[in-house]
Amino acid sequence: MSDSKSVMVIESEPWLGDHYQRQLESQGFSVVRASHAYAAIDLVDENPPSAIVMSLLLDGPGALNLLHELQSYTDTADIPVIVCSSMADLDIDELRPYGVRRIINSTMMHPSDIVATVRSVLL
Repeated sequence: MSDSKSVMVIESEPWLGDHYQRQLESQGFSVVRASHAYAAIDLVDENPPSAIVMSLLLDGPGALNLLHELQSYTDTADIPVIVCSSMADLDIDELRPYGVRRIINSTMMHPSDIVATVRSVLL
């Protein structure tokens, strides 16, 4: 199934970012990559994505700072965010005000989980 939606992957681990990108592009998504919050902010300003897939453990300013920044502007506040994390104690209700729609446990996910989760937030 082809989908022309764009997805921003924000991941400081290159191999993991590569994996997410391959999975999404294989299903027709356009992918933009950022390895830290500053680059992500610049890229979102240039061309807001349809969805964001991100780690909470980023180099530089924290992921929560980035999420707060995205929520503070009307043109980026509605971008659905998917958090991929190995932190087991994350609570979606605590992250929802930051635009987070789904949390994927990166230690237990299957390769197709990224694509299925992105599709679920874009419906």
